[in-house]
Parts: sequence; C-alpha cells; structure tokens
Amino acid sequence: MELQDKNWQNFCENHLGKWHGSRTRYSGQGEVKGWFEAFRLLQANSDQTEITHTNRNIYADSTTEEQSWQFSKHSNNFSDGIMHPITERMRFLALEQGAAAGVYKKIEEQVAFGIELFLIYESLRYSLVIVYGKDGNLSSITLIREDKVAYPNNYWSNEVNLLAQRNLSGNWIGKSIKMTPDLNVSAELPAELQETTEGNETLFFPDEISLSCPKEVKVGKPANITTTWLSKPDLLQQISVSYNNSGDFAELQFAKFSIQK
Repeated sequence: MELQDKNWQNFCENHLGKWHGSRTRYSGQGEVKGWFEAFRLLQANSDQTEITHTNRNIYADSTTEEQSWQFSKHSNNFSDGIMHPITERMRFLALEQGAAAGVYKKIEEQVAFGIELFLIYESLRYSLVIVYGKDGNLSSITLIREDKVAYPNNYWSNEVNLLAQRNLSGNWIGKSIKMTPDLNVSAELPAELQETTEGNETLFFPDEISLSCPKEVKVGKPANITTTWLSKPDLLQQISVSYNNSGDFAELQFAKFSIQK
C-alpha cells in the first residue's frame, strides 16, 4: 500500500463518525475567552473515497452555527498528507494508533499559522488548535474534548481554567514513532518523557492535558509544539510537531508511556 493511501486509511479508521463534545477558547496568555458545545460529524461513502465533514456549534444563548466541507481521496490525498478543503497550506497526518495532526506545511513571514494536534483513547478524543497571528505571536488556543459514544460523559470535566502545574510522578517508560513530511513512519524507538521544551511556554489544561509551545514562531528559529495527555493513571500519550530553521514542517512524533512497576 502506498504511504498516502495508508495515511487516508488511518484517517478513516480512527476519525470518521460523530464526535460529541465541547470547545474552550483561550487567549494566547491562557485566559478563557469562551466555551460552547460542539459536534464534528465525518461521514464517508461506501468505499470511503468521499468524505463530508460537518462542524456544528451550540452556544449558550441556544444559537447554532454550522459549517460543512467535502473532500475526496482522488482530489485531496497527496504524498505529503490529506489537503484540508479550506486551505491548500494544511495537511492532515494520521497514524495507525489514532494520533493525528493538521499541520501547515511551512511557517512564513507575515502569514498566520496554525496546527491541530489529536490524541485518542478508546471512544475519547481531544485536540488542541494552536494559532499564531501574522506577527508570529501566539494568538489563541482551543481545547476540544470529544466522545464518540455520548456527551456529556463521565470522563471529561466541565472545568475550563488552566492549572498552575502538574506533577507526573513515577518512572515512565515509553516508545515513540516518527512520521516525516513524505509520510514515512519509523520503527518504534525508546522514548524519554519530556513534557516541556526549553524556550517554550507550558500550559496545563483540565483533564490531565498539557501543551508546550513557543510564544512566537518565525523563520530562522526551529519550533516544536507538543501536547501530552494522561489518558488514565498508568497511560500517558504525547504528540508533537517540529519545524526547522527554514520554517518547513520537519517531523511528527507520537509517544506512549506506561509506569514501570
């Protein structure tokens, strides 16, 4: 199977369906700017070559907003990922384990930039949308907590405020894989847990989620954006994306950790 077809298959196997959940919007400084219910419905035809993606937001005043896009394996599936139907600058990268990312191919001067990072555990999924303005400064973060079975559920809380810190005690042992821009996926390698990156801002969200990201992105300075999720007391997942000095997307990395007993 060609790598781009495997990427498409991973997307369909892990991300199709109706995802019930909520979105919490934060400023670049972590201030809560809004919360609302949200649904994402991804439906495919019988051979999973045509997909319709619908977002439906339900606000506190009961008003709703709905957007819908269509994309296909024929028109949107490329050797560097699935092209987002709204912008050709973005590619969707999907791993067999369920972790995924929507990444801009390049950081450019005076151009807004953003990514979305996804982690999945059983019927649960969360993502973080990280957006930088044209000036390169971190402008907003959106936390999306979802469940494929029901909403609300017994896992995701209603908390929205950031936490001061998180203490991950114990000896965490992990394995990681890497995907390059041409969709090649490496063999598993031993991984060391690193929740923060030097020079990055680290934010701690409710439900055992954290984000490490630079306050500013610019050409000439490598960037790494990482989110970590304590999915259950003895399981930690992490996904990160990296950009090189030239501003080009360089690597997607996924790691899974367990406590050594």
